[in-house]
Amino acid sequence: MIDRQLFNITESALSGSGNRVFKTSLDDWESPCEYLRDTRSSFWRPIPQAPKMSFEGFERAIEMPIHEAIKEFYCSFWSGTLPGIYAGRPISLIQIWNQDDFDRLISNLVGHYLAQKRANIPFSVFIGTPDDDDELSLSLDNQSGKIFLERPGQGLVEQIAPSLTNFLEQFSLQAHRLDPMELPANV
Repeated sequence: MIDRQLFNITESALSGSGNRVFKTSLDDWESPCEYLRDTRSSFWRPIPQAPKMSFEGFERAIEMPIHEAIKEFYCSFWSGTLPGIYAGRPISLIQIWNQDDFDRLISNLVGHYLAQKRANIPFSVFIGTPDDDDELSLSLDNQSGKIFLERPGQGLVEQIAPSLTNFLEQFSLQAHRLDPMELPANV
């Protein structure tokens, strides 16, 4: 279900011909979702991960399962960050750009897990950032699956959605921030 919701979030901005893409600043990392690169920009659209990434190694390392919603959220598509609005608040959803980006996510989650364990804070997994507050992250509580704003070192501070599916139903992509455009037919 989450993969379908993520697809629907971007599909309206990219509907039309098959050459419609987002245009963002060029990144050093290449991605399977890129259709074209030039000296300043990357032209991309979300595509299904193949092969799908896996949290199995991370789950073994921390000796606990990762909530299924997180697995589906991070293992559905190769995609750039998705800026949008939720309940009037600007939020950017983290997505996975390539294999190296997934490896970096796992490395960050290891550090996040260890910090939460030391602070005796229940484990959560970050999925985004509020664009108007660099102190907070948007996180999914690994136990309940609820979506919270989280403050590093303090844990979950405010529940904003009962589930990731509920959150995504109400999340609205700000496509203009991704500069959607039509590529020439010969690309």
